[in-house]
Amino acid sequence: MDWLDLQRLLTSLIMPLPLGLGLAATGLVLLWRLRARGVGAGLIASGLGVIFLASLPLVGQWLMAGLEGPYPPHSAADCPRADAIVLLGGALRPLLHGDRRPRLHRGSDRVWEAARLYHAGCAPLVVVSAGGAVVPPFRGSETDGLAELLVDLGVPRGALMLEAESRSTAGNAAFSRALLGPLGVNRVLLVTSAWHLRRAKALFERAGFEVIPVGADYRSLPACRAGACAIPSVEALEATGLALKEHLGFWFQVR
Repeated sequence: MDWLDLQRLLTSLIMPLPLGLGLAATGLVLLWRLRARGVGAGLIASGLGVIFLASLPLVGQWLMAGLEGPYPPHSAADCPRADAIVLLGGALRPLLHGDRRPRLHRGSDRVWEAARLYHAGCAPLVVVSAGGAVVPPFRGSETDGLAELLVDLGVPRGALMLEAESRSTAGNAAFSRALLGPLGVNRVLLVTSAWHLRRAKALFERAGFEVIPVGADYRSLPACRAGACAIPSVEALEATGLALKEHLGFWFQVR
């Protein structure tokens, strides 16, 4: 395990669900084994409270809106011209043995957005920056899978450049700079999930790019209504966790 893996592990442990469960489990131990009823009950209540609050759509959408608000959706036809489109990874699930096609998940509309930008003539080149590490029992890199999808969506293979070394957003920026710098590419349309754009844009600008952010995978639209905002949901819990992770990532990697 290297420093990046350790960072990801520590970040995962302080997300609402594991943090809340950890507090509640500690409280149960104190309550039943050590007879520390007051402290135990307080930790149990705190842990369940963390999970409950993080599961409220109102909380998840409020946190997401703060990240996505500066990057509203735009039509590909209205895009400014750029030297290249840079598509970041996070759009596919790992391939298992027996899979013949890339396995999509919610973030896969990043791929559609990159293809739309190319077909609208926004840039002559699409860079796929998604890393190439493969850990058994998974097979195939996300970079190759995204390239396959883009070709299926009509992007010529000759218009693609693949960056398969990165393991993080900072790596996406650094390796993309190394790949595109010798070509004189500076102005890029950066395509990723809207909630990820603030951090990604800052890191790519730090690497020397002029960045035009393009959002996909919006989580704060549409807003919940009336009583539905107070009903816990798995989707809201996921949105809260993603938003907190992004805020932490921006603070430590950019600030």
